[in-house]
Amino acid sequence: MEYRKLISFGKNSFVISIPKTWVVQNKLVKGDVVCVTEADTNLVLSKKEMDKDEIEKEITIIVDKKSVVYIAREVVSAYILNHRKIVLKGNELKTKIRDLQNIIQNMIALEIMEQTSDSMVAKDFLNMDKVSITELIRKMDVVTRIMLKDLTTIFQEDNYENMNDRDRDVNRLYFLLYRSVLYNLDNPSKAIKNFHLKAIDLLRMKFAGFHIEAIADEVRRTARFARALKLTAEKRKEVENIFNKLNNLYLETLKAYYNQDTTLALKLSDEKQSIDLDIEKLEKDIMKVDGLAKVTTRLNRMVSSIHNLGRVVYTLP
Repeated sequence: MEYRKLISFGKNSFVISIPKTWVVQNKLVKGDVVCVTEADTNLVLSKKEMDKDEIEKEITIIVDKKSVVYIAREVVSAYILNHRKIVLKGNELKTKIRDLQNIIQNMIALEIMEQTSDSMVAKDFLNMDKVSITELIRKMDVVTRIMLKDLTTIFQEDNYENMNDRDRDVNRLYFLLYRSVLYNLDNPSKAIKNFHLKAIDLLRMKFAGFHIEAIADEVRRTARFARALKLTAEKRKEVENIFNKLNNLYLETLKAYYNQDTTLALKLSDEKQSIDLDIEKLEKDIMKVDGLAKVTTRLNRMVSSIHNLGRVVYTLP
């Protein structure tokens, strides 16, 4: 942190000098315009917002000699980093066309605009100034709640395929959330103007989205292995009891998050130990029940992710 002395400038203004490091980092030179935005009792300095045509980015990804998984990672990375136009090129494109189409369709608002035997052009027309991170978190939460509810009845009704589809929805929402957080961090004046969000708010939302996405992943994986278990009625009831406890812990943790209730979040953190003990008890039968080890592993990860989501409430202001 640096301190600068306030200097009187004429009858109606005051000035301070700006650190050279900030000027260099933001690639500013003498004569450039700096945006000054009021945020409660603070002032936020940022570069002058550029015209839309100037800030649109595009990237070309070569698909030859790469696995579909590797290409998917490149596309996701480009999408999150706000490349508005993504071009896939290569002689192998025609043999991977269906997989590449699925990758593009897995990004919200990214659409295939042109396609040839060796080229695919995808663009999005999202107005990032109108993408609400708060709404994205709520949508992720709604889908995850449904998945957890389905998990509690997985032994009565196998909804795994539906849960798999919902998990993909959560992933798509998280990719856009991540992209929006980065966009608003890069445009702090817009974040304040459009959504009244400061950098600490964006950090909190990024962590919350990360943990909700992780929880949804573990719910799906738990269901995949749990539905194949051969359990006695008594042991099945033990597993269902853990599912219900995790469901309730998640609901209460989100309640604490939305209300920024530090007291509730701290209280809920104690419940992790109780669920951990239930899982440890279940682990004693790992050698007796085929596939149970995979379920307990996922349950441990799920309870940790819910616990870490609670930490977001009481460790960030």
